[in-house]
Amino acid sequence: MVLHILLIILKIIGIIIAVLLGLILLLLVILLCVPVRYRMEASMPGEIKESTVRGCVTWLLRLIRIDASFEEQELKWRVRIAWKSFGSEPKKEVTHGEENTDREENRKEQRVESSRGLPKVEKESAEEKTIVESGQAASKDMEERSGKKTEKSPESILQKTHERPEKVQPEKNSEKPEKTDKIEKKEEKTGRFEKIKCTIVKFCDKIKHTVGHAEEKLESLSEKKDKIIKELEDPVHQKAFSKAKKETGKLLKRWKPKVIKGTVRFGFEDPCHTGQALAAFSIIYPFIGEFLSIEPNFERRILKGDVKVRGGFRMVPLVCFLWNLVWCREIRKTYHDIREFQL
Repeated sequence: MVLHILLIILKIIGIIIAVLLGLILLLLVILLCVPVRYRMEASMPGEIKESTVRGCVTWLLRLIRIDASFEEQELKWRVRIAWKSFGSEPKKEVTHGEENTDREENRKEQRVESSRGLPKVEKESAEEKTIVESGQAASKDMEERSGKKTEKSPESILQKTHERPEKVQPEKNSEKPEKTDKIEKKEEKTGRFEKIKCTIVKFCDKIKHTVGHAEEKLESLSEKKDKIIKELEDPVHQKAFSKAKKETGKLLKRWKPKVIKGTVRFGFEDPCHTGQALAAFSIIYPFIGEFLSIEPNFERRILKGDVKVRGGFRMVPLVCFLWNLVWCREIRKTYHDIREFQL
């Protein structure tokens, strides 16, 4: 009886473990085999400001979706996971009626504030007028009282005596003797000569220091260059680089978009920038040259055309790519050497 109960418990535990393992395997298969699909559309009428770009990424029967757009120099995006969504909220557009009502309310408020402030201003002006009138009356009384005084009063006599200009005593000439002048001139000349000498010596020392520092830097750079070249010329490292290059090419071929259509005409004000952009396009041109036509313009600034891209990719090629890299002996040795490499 006890053994029967233990067997039933073990069966239940085994069923639970099998269900969990099945769910984990199902999730792995979904992650590896269900493709991530993407779509992008771009329209360029002639200028960067007027161009629009729209893109969409979906996965697992559109249960997970990401939308992004760039229109009128504004980036908008939205993410939806099952029934929940979040992203950048659009700006509320204000209608003409609402703008007019806001203006009328602002005008009413200004009128009320001005009507409240009028009596205060009138009171302040009246107080200022009374203060000015009282000051004028006081000044007139003072002038009348001062006019009654005669010139023969003792106060006027004292003022006249005080107002008499004092005799300016001639200053004595404080001339230094000629000997002291000569000594000072000699001291000034010697001081200037010493300053010039010190500046020249400092400048020479700086030149020597910079030259020696530059020589040390050149020697260290040459040593580092020789060390790097020696590591790159190692046959193990060269095999690792060739293997990584081969595997990345396979991955890019599998992840290449299915549909690429469009024409692009671009140009910058400086022809040098146009040439640099064309050189950057040349890296991916072997993969998209059959479907997309690129026309550079070296004479004027322009961005015109339409582009449509659609495709999808799975995670299985990525897993194969990582598996092949990990189990390559040369790549493991190169990775170990890179981690321990010091200049």
